[in-house]
Amino acid sequence: MSLKYNIKKLLCIITVSLITNSIAIAEEFEAHLIWSKRVELSTPVSGVVQKVFVESGKTVAKGEVLIQLDPRAFKADLKYAKAKLKNASEQNQEAKRELDRQLDMYDRTMLSDHELQIAKNNYTATQALYHQAQAALTKAKLNLEYSAIRSPFNAMVIRTTAVTGQVVASENTPPPTLVVVAEAQRMLARFYITTDKVNNLVVNQGVKVNIADHVFSGKIFTIALEPEQLKSGVYAVDVVFDSKNKVLRAGQKVKVDL
Repeated sequence: MSLKYNIKKLLCIITVSLITNSIAIAEEFEAHLIWSKRVELSTPVSGVVQKVFVESGKTVAKGEVLIQLDPRAFKADLKYAKAKLKNASEQNQEAKRELDRQLDMYDRTMLSDHELQIAKNNYTATQALYHQAQAALTKAKLNLEYSAIRSPFNAMVIRTTAVTGQVVASENTPPPTLVVVAEAQRMLARFYITTDKVNNLVVNQGVKVNIADHVFSGKIFTIALEPEQLKSGVYAVDVVFDSKNKVLRAGQKVKVDL
């Protein structure tokens, strides 16, 4: 046989070997979908639900109002807090002017130590009331802000439990969940891998997620540092991918190709 023929044959064997090894290395894992950044939203204030703006399946933008409590009581509290702060500020300013006058008289030996101390105590008291009024105003502003439940990020609404007219008692521990959201257009596929294989994976490694007749490009997002059960020797691996506006559901079975 010629040298040229032998080289061609050798190259053929190497190519077949490489393809065979690639096929052997490639693996497919059963996985299931879970939500990315699933958050249960509630509010730290009590009130009555005035309006529910969303329903299950709706996509919302970051900051968009999902549920609004009746804001009238919160606006009234804010107005009252502003008035209290104004009054406390004026009283504090007058107490300061009076203290300055008393200090001047004291310097001219026209005032006793006791009388000066009374003026100082009065100024301190009005200053404390002023700071309390400032804190009350801040709290009133926050309560009004909290009366509107907003989306913390671009999200899809998973479930709403609030209904118009519902009384929300946030003094309960924990406060009631009013709406559940998850990050929009972003899903996780979770599969499990044994101890002997887990160290072959790296975060950000590219993978394919097969869902019915659709294939999505993803990457390994997290690799568990502990097994599911201490004696199981099986580790959870999460793959993140863009769902591209396709309606997917948590718990849905998929396949992950490494």
